[in-house]
Amino acid sequence: MNRRSALASAALVAALSGGCAQARHVDVMTVLANANCQTTEIGVRAIDYAALAALRGTRLIGMTESEDSAQQPVHLIAIVPGEFPTPGYSVTLKDGAMLAGDQLTIAVKTDRPAPDAVLAQMITHPCLVVGIADPSVARVKVVDDSAAVLGEVVLAAPKKP
Repeated sequence: MNRRSALASAALVAALSGGCAQARHVDVMTVLANANCQTTEIGVRAIDYAALAALRGTRLIGMTESEDSAQQPVHLIAIVPGEFPTPGYSVTLKDGAMLAGDQLTIAVKTDRPAPDAVLAQMITHPCLVVGIADPSVARVKVVDDSAAVLGEVVLAAPKKP
């Protein structure tokens, strides 16, 4: 990323998070990126591991949560930007998830197929599931490439580090 892009991204995140001078970068990991998830729920929502499996069209059998994961939880956030008429759409993380106060702002990009692509006509629901392990995150806002808010979700109350 060149310096101009980095500055523009930082300015966008600052504007979206209310311009708070205390904003800091938070690592967000991609857990699942799928071009056609098994869901019709458009938007942003917190999910658990069973819902993660369901997005892939599977289910968990006999799985229990470990004590370590209960003490250091990873919040899973499902992002489904919309319903599309063909395959070829995908959702990816953009750089620079920023935390201002207890709100994390995540930027995503929706890639579209080429205008001249010959594709099957079928309804698809591309999705992205991200994991957030930072205990100070209590709220998550997801914005798209045009800075439109795709959705917001409230997580459990943050723990003081």
